[in-house]
Order: sequence, then structure tokens, then C-alpha cells
Amino acid sequence: MTSFPGREALQPERTALAWQRTAVTALVLIVPMVVVAVRTRLFALAGLGGAAGLVGWMLVVAVHRRFAELHDDDRGYSPLLPIAGVAAVTALGAIGGVALGLAVWLR
Repeated sequence: MTSFPGREALQPERTALAWQRTAVTALVLIVPMVVVAVRTRLFALAGLGGAAGLVGWMLVVAVHRRFAELHDDDRGYSPLLPIAGVAAVTALGAIGGVALGLAVWLR
């Protein structure tokens, strides 16, 4: 991925790939939760899961843009927004899974 000669390490590329994998994994986990929430008529949880999925897709696009930023050594870019997005989608997926599990169990 790196086209710059003499670059010492590929750590930024590996980090961006890890963010992208985490976002895609969270989306893969959110989709079945939304389906179960709709089938059990827990529409509030399905709506929250849909919102988390939308944020996840936006995050995948943002991380894709991060790859382009990595090739620009003239300017510094902050990784704060992609990191915060990955954390938010992962937390929403975890909280949604626990809430859905409790709601189905308590029915």
C-alpha cells in the first residue's frame, strides 16, 4: 500500500486496516440482532440497531478515506474521529446485543 521509498514501517496502514475490519465485524454482528429484534417485535431495539448500522457504514467510508490520507506525508491527520467511530459502533453493538438478549429472555 505504501508508495513512499524508504518508509520504515507500515503501522499506519495496519491500524487503518484494523479499524476497517472492526467496523465490518460490528456490522456483521448488528444485522442478525436487528432481524431478531424485528421478529420478536422489539422495534425500538431494531431502530437503534439500524442507526448503529448506519453509523457503521459511515465509519467504513471514513476509514476508507483514511487510507488516502496515509499517503500524504506533508500534512498531519488526526485519527481521533475514526477511532471514536470504531469505539461507538462496537459499544452500540455490544449494548444492543445485551439489551436484545435480556428483552428476549424476560419475555
